Amino acid sequence: MRRKVLAGILVPAVVMGGAGAYAVADAYDVVPGWITAEPVPVAPAPFLSPLPVSAASAPASAVSVVSADAPRPSADYVQSLAEAVRADERTGTSTNVSVVDVVTGDVLADLDADDVQVPASSTKLLTAVSAIADLGPDHRMTTTVTWEPAGRVVTLVAGGDMMLAAGEGHGGDGVDANGYAGIADLADAVVLAAPDVLSGGAVTIAVDDTAFEGPAVNPDWPQYALDNGYVVGATGLAVDVARTGDEQYSQRYPDPSIAAGDHLAAALSERGATIAEGVTRAASPGTASAVASVQSAPLSDVAHLLLRDSDNTIAEVVSRVHALETDRPTTPAGAAQATIAGLDGIGAPVRGLVLHDGAGFSERNRVSPEHLTGAITAALAAEPTQDLLDWLPVGGLEGTVGSRYADTSAAGALRAKTGSLTGVTALAGTVQTADGRLLAFAILADGMPYGPVAPRVAFDEMVTALADCGCEP
Repeated sequence: MRRKVLAGILVPAVVMGGAGAYAVADAYDVVPGWITAEPVPVAPAPFLSPLPVSAASAPASAVSVVSADAPRPSADYVQSLAEAVRADERTGTSTNVSVVDVVTGDVLADLDADDVQVPASSTKLLTAVSAIADLGPDHRMTTTVTWEPAGRVVTLVAGGDMMLAAGEGHGGDGVDANGYAGIADLADAVVLAAPDVLSGGAVTIAVDDTAFEGPAVNPDWPQYALDNGYVVGATGLAVDVARTGDEQYSQRYPDPSIAAGDHLAAALSERGATIAEGVTRAASPGTASAVASVQSAPLSDVAHLLLRDSDNTIAEVVSRVHALETDRPTTPAGAAQATIAGLDGIGAPVRGLVLHDGAGFSERNRVSPEHLTGAITAALAAEPTQDLLDWLPVGGLEGTVGSRYADTSAAGALRAKTGSLTGVTALAGTVQTADGRLLAFAILADGMPYGPVAPRVAFDEMVTALADCGCEP
């Protein structure tokens, strides 16, 4: 496996406290670090958060530069931290740990690191890394509109983007991947390319999401996740991830594709078209010519959103798009095959890896700490995924780790993906030591009593000890 030398990682000098937490099923992730092959540090990514925050100074360890010459921690010391977190009364014997030196790949802690267990939302890390490994960070999902003049049918064709704006897309402009492209953009393009849509009688609006064969609702997802708006069917077509309101976990439209069609009908009506009542669904791909299309944000930006917000729907649809673009069935099984193959392609360990969804809701997923640290180190060494640390959320700054690590040396020095289901707590990412060494780590526990707070604190104490580490052999 080709290994990239990490010449420098700059972490932010100011850490923002705040950002919300995902109450039930794990929604956000946060870890810092910008990797570059140049010795000169690069500017950090812009701060993104839907909530107000207050600024606080980061500890000195959060502003150092990491290089291949930075002192490596004592493996005995790191192993003792792993053993201590398992022995902690807040965790238990199902707690397994892997810690790896990112530059050399040397194992610093192995506490049954190859044992597979329920990973919860840390699964999303594998989903994102694998999709970008195969498709590239610049891959975009295309939503198309076709026009069939004889039958006067406008069809909205799914391409995987479930983050369309109801109005005009923002096209980037310092905003995240949600709303990058918009239904209004499509409507304008349709009217320009096919002006007869506005004359000659009523227009029927149809949606075609046949490329995503489904089932859209993964059978492994718990009903409460659907009832509470934590996830919606991965149809490959939606406005604002099919939310019916402005909240992150608003109720979702029961049929995201039809709801997107309703938005297009309204937009064309505003532009003067006469719209027939009711949006229909195409039973098979149509043959009409495309008259309009829009593209999503780059996949790297989508990965940042799904990892930061732990967005279950976007994680699932990314895995289905990955299957589609690699000529596999767009089913949960096909998506799992795509994810495992993509990881294997960059040299990440996949032996024993079992996946049933891209989001991590399935309790039949089986992932080991070694799978996670292996994916991280392989991703950082592979060209398509070498910017992984830009996509992960930063401790004390964003997502599910945004409200953690306050007043600790891990604030600003950690980038990680969280995981939480009933009885399951997980954390995987990277942390920079006080000496400037970058470590990949994964801590998984799937035998916890109900409630993640106590094991989560124990995990945080371990990674904070790693951040504090000036612990040469």
